[in-house]
Amino acid sequence: MEDWIAELEPGQRVLDLGSGPGSVPGLQARCTVIALDEDVDAFVYAAPPAPGHCRVFARGDSMPFAPGSIDLVICHHSMEHITGLEETLAEVARVMKPDGRVFVSVPDGHGLCDAVYRCVFEGGGHVNRFRREELVSLVERTVGARLVRWQRLYSSFVYLWRLAEMLKEPPPGLSQRLMAIGRLPRRSVAAAQRILYSGTRIADRTFHTSLALYGWAFWFDRRGGEVAEEPAYVNVCRFCGVGQQVAAAGRVGRRKFRCVNCNGLNPYFKPFGNAI
Repeated sequence: MEDWIAELEPGQRVLDLGSGPGSVPGLQARCTVIALDEDVDAFVYAAPPAPGHCRVFARGDSMPFAPGSIDLVICHHSMEHITGLEETLAEVARVMKPDGRVFVSVPDGHGLCDAVYRCVFEGGGHVNRFRREELVSLVERTVGARLVRWQRLYSSFVYLWRLAEMLKEPPPGLSQRLMAIGRLPRRSVAAAQRILYSGTRIADRTFHTSLALYGWAFWFDRRGGEVAEEPAYVNVCRFCGVGQQVAAAGRVGRRKFRCVNCNGLNPYFKPFGNAI
């Protein structure tokens, strides 16, 4: 995603669809980045936009942009939240340039990570479930762009760490389920994250399962091209959720690594399968 953004020149536009506080915080880009969300609270905790960038409140199925005005559309962990998905993808097709591109990252809607998330947060706003082949077919058919790259995304169950932090001082209005979780010993949620993080990787390496899989990233291009699978990152930070090639990161002894993004200390797992 960031490689494609870096290729764009001044005057070209990136649309961050369903952006929340922003899919690429702190990114320095020559092009214009337009963050779009329909939630009026989406930008409350976001850093101020960089010069030349902007934020728009609008629905994805009725975007206020001219036809053929967007060079790259980013759907970064947003498509699982979008109601009227086919209508939104039709709008993406309308606003994209004839040589436009789309980046999509989504959870495996039938995997363990998404199941735990939906259980803990009573759905958590996930209104769509995806299988890899079905999603690729939907985007190619609706947007008119071909898959050119894809990558497996491994989970750190980071949402459990964030939940554990939030429950230290619970905000008002929590659901009954979260209130019940909050009555457990304070460290139990973080312990559950550590067990899921390590246990799923041990199971995947030993039994060739996919329990640690979060989902996938996809790169679509209207110009087409050969389909290639990118290496995955099996080591993902438990505190910020960023996957990384640990060979290029800070190893601490044989069994830990330090996150290059947040400096958090994590258990290290030797890559398996196609991971690095």
